[in-house]
Amino acid sequence: MTSHRYPLDAVTPDYARGVIGLTLSGGAWAVAPFAAYSVIIFGGLTALFLVFTIRTALRHRLRIELTDESIGASRARRGPLPWSEIDDVRLRYYATRRSREGGWMTLRLAAGRNRLTVESTLDGFDRIAARAADAARANRVELGATTRANFRALGISADDGSDREAPQDGRAPARAPR
Repeated sequence: MTSHRYPLDAVTPDYARGVIGLTLSGGAWAVAPFAAYSVIIFGGLTALFLVFTIRTALRHRLRIELTDESIGASRARRGPLPWSEIDDVRLRYYATRRSREGGWMTLRLAAGRNRLTVESTLDGFDRIAARAADAARANRVELGATTRANFRALGISADDGSDREAPQDGRAPARAPR
């Protein structure tokens, strides 16, 4: 079994965004006159940044446990997802620039109603993605063109050996994120 976490340097920008947002919106709420509009606007923004910061802290503490039989999160309600039951795999790339560089990937796995999503900032993401591609191949999961192209961008073969047409939608990343 291996355990994977989101490293501090991967979540530090989100912590910074949350704290700055809390400070600015909370400060504006504190000095604004007590009126319905200020409570709604600044109180809502403060609540939004508070939830964002809490979610960042939870993601930072999250542990993804990978075994030969399953993958699961440390605080999952429904338990781990057995690799033999994976019936949906989606690998998406989100670019932060028009040049398609500087983005991140998300890997979504599902086994029935049980789902798990991890981001490429997770320690060992490449290993998890390779294992997910193996499970998809073994379980004969039909992968979308975008998912196949994104696996190829990571250097992972996700095809089941049949000849499939390369995606023409232009949504595949120019190169894999770091």
